[in-house]
Amino acid sequence: MAELRQAIQKTIDTFVENNTLAVKNKDVTLMSSVLADGCIRMYRPLSFIRQYPQFFKPQISNAEYETQMEHELLTMQDALQNVTRTVIDTTERAATLWVEKTVHTAASTSTVEVVYDLSFTEDGGRISQVVEFVDTSESIKVLEQILSKMA
Repeated sequence: MAELRQAIQKTIDTFVENNTLAVKNKDVTLMSSVLADGCIRMYRPLSFIRQYPQFFKPQISNAEYETQMEHELLTMQDALQNVTRTVIDTTERAATLWVEKTVHTAASTSTVEVVYDLSFTEDGGRISQVVEFVDTSESIKVLEQILSKMA
């Protein structure tokens, strides 16, 4: 189990690091580099997702996520992530991360809290499912800014 825990931790570290590097390098493929081919990403809470259907679907594939993020990466100048809590369950091959994400754009800086509930492949080397629970209060501000620019 110690080896599995190390593999899961290494995958988590790469997942977080690559999400930051993707913004800096404007390379959306980094965001999927440790995701399994059939990985499904889900957003929560559902009430928030239903409020902004133009931005979110309850469940998306890696390819859909990369397409969505291509546009968002263009607006981001930098991103920082601070993992404040990590819980790894080797029996279930799962982990929960609490992350404070700070995103800098030309117009503003926003910090959003995100909780990731991750499931892993048998060896812990890939993420097979991502459930992303977002800080709705701060996210609403960001989405409303985007919508006002689109109008």
